[in-house]
Amino acid sequence: MSIPLRISPRIIPSIASLYNDTNRIFMEYIDNSIDSAEDFFDLKTNSYRKNITIVLTIKGEGVVVKDNCFGITNFTKVVQEIGNSDKKAQPWTNGQFGYGIYSFMAACEKLEIISKLEEDKNAQVISIERVKFDTDHQEDVSFPDPKLTDYSHSSGTKVILSGFEKNMWKQINFDEIKNEIEKHFELLLARKNLQIKLIDERSNKEYICQPFDYTQYEGELYQDELTDLCYTRGRKYPEEIKLTIAKPIHIFLKVIKGRTINKPPVFIVKGRRIAEIKDIKQFRSKHKGDIWGHPNMTGFIDLSDYLEPTIARNDFKNNDKSKALFNTLEELEPLILEVIRDVNKETEAQHYQVLEDKLNQALSKLARIDAMNFRTEYLSGNDINLQKGGSGQSFDEGYGEKDQGDEGGGTGGNSWGGENEGEGIGPSGESGEDTSGGKDEGDFASDKESENPFEDTGFKGGEKKKSGFDIKFVEGEIIDEETDKPIRSQLIGGTIRIFKEHKDFESRVDKTRAREPRISQRLITYLAGEITVHYKDKLQTRHGQPEYNKRLFENLVEFIYQFEGMVKDLAGQNLSDFNE
Repeated sequence: MSIPLRISPRIIPSIASLYNDTNRIFMEYIDNSIDSAEDFFDLKTNSYRKNITIVLTIKGEGVVVKDNCFGITNFTKVVQEIGNSDKKAQPWTNGQFGYGIYSFMAACEKLEIISKLEEDKNAQVISIERVKFDTDHQEDVSFPDPKLTDYSHSSGTKVILSGFEKNMWKQINFDEIKNEIEKHFELLLARKNLQIKLIDERSNKEYICQPFDYTQYEGELYQDELTDLCYTRGRKYPEEIKLTIAKPIHIFLKVIKGRTINKPPVFIVKGRRIAEIKDIKQFRSKHKGDIWGHPNMTGFIDLSDYLEPTIARNDFKNNDKSKALFNTLEELEPLILEVIRDVNKETEAQHYQVLEDKLNQALSKLARIDAMNFRTEYLSGNDINLQKGGSGQSFDEGYGEKDQGDEGGGTGGNSWGGENEGEGIGPSGESGEDTSGGKDEGDFASDKESENPFEDTGFKGGEKKKSGFDIKFVEGEIIDEETDKPIRSQLIGGTIRIFKEHKDFESRVDKTRAREPRISQRLITYLAGEITVHYKDKLQTRHGQPEYNKRLFENLVEFIYQFEGMVKDLAGQNLSDFNE
């Protein structure tokens, strides 16, 4: 005796076509296995009374999902009662429509189901073929009665998918399936005595899926529990509607410090992910980018069974309950934004430190070049000339040879580069130990004063002293007594302090959609200008001001251009791209 179909046959492949990712299809069959294990689950202990094992195996040209759960109690309803699933009356299980079992039609030709109940001696098996649904009349579609077969567990179900289309088979990816399972069943994987295992016989890969560990990342938590929701109904005569819900909605959000983990917060229903919050069309938040799509934000909102997803399971049904939820979330957004801003401020400070190092390294190199030019142009008494040693040979950027004098043949004088150029902060960097035996080996002269105004060339205890020069980004503002305006930067000792909160600085920092700072070309020019002013002022103060000449300004501008060129690659980078 055959089992008749009770729905138009063409509608089933049409609904199955909603699955455009082969790897996503397998979630439906793992989901069915988890539902079948609910009879063994103890909510109080968040554990199963027996070890539940679900294994997905990629083998040959097919995929098998096998479990040791309860088993299918009624094959007839599984294949026949589409759109009227028993699960929708059970708040602890996920299915509603009964379409999930037919999702295979989006990718392959045949589905075979083998299932056994614990009290039965044998398992039952039934096959479903996609080709049978290529008809307009439901009376033309029927299924044979299940046959008896053996099963390796005392109870459970085995689903075999075969006859994959070539392009859909190529989509099957072990790592993507693993990631999809861990995202889709995130909360369920935390249950005790549950194991979901993957086996790829093509590459001999095996993996046991794990719940996401939020504690592995440093950050700030925002947690809340909602039992009352509200929204406003009506425009002409607005009325506030309040809803009290039996099962609390749990909000768990975490702002990760200094790292982007590409795991945006999601809505979860009955332990399963529905979609990323930022992708829910009904949720018309103005902060989808800077909260729900923020690169450092992760977590979930566990709705329990409060809302019903659409058939495609990527959104929710539009009703009063969804309106109340989304309106309440919008009211909470200012509190969440405060957490994000606090973390961003701390994270930005760390990233600015890396930016400081990059600027210091560039200036360290440029200071050596400029210091030699300064000695040649101003201290030698010659006309202003940007040639090395006055010999007419161009001075190349990064020049690190000894100062060879006017004719380039001497061995005395200071050097501003060479093999010992450091990687540290400031013009001279960290030089490490002095291996020269106290002799001038061309890196520094211990008996002459450096022309670099920030560089400390002395030795102490066999080591070169660290440069006192530094660039620092600082908070707050200082008012210039003469102009009664905030200053953009200041020099204290050997440190140039650049004020981040000055309007000229802030106007030159671009922002991403998530309000993350991005370095603009205008900011690079601004920094080059501020640093140059203090550098040149210190240099001239130290050696005295030469007679006025137009080349003074040309030299100043040239230094800005050179510095700008050394850090040009920073333009367009997000501040978070700078990892310590």
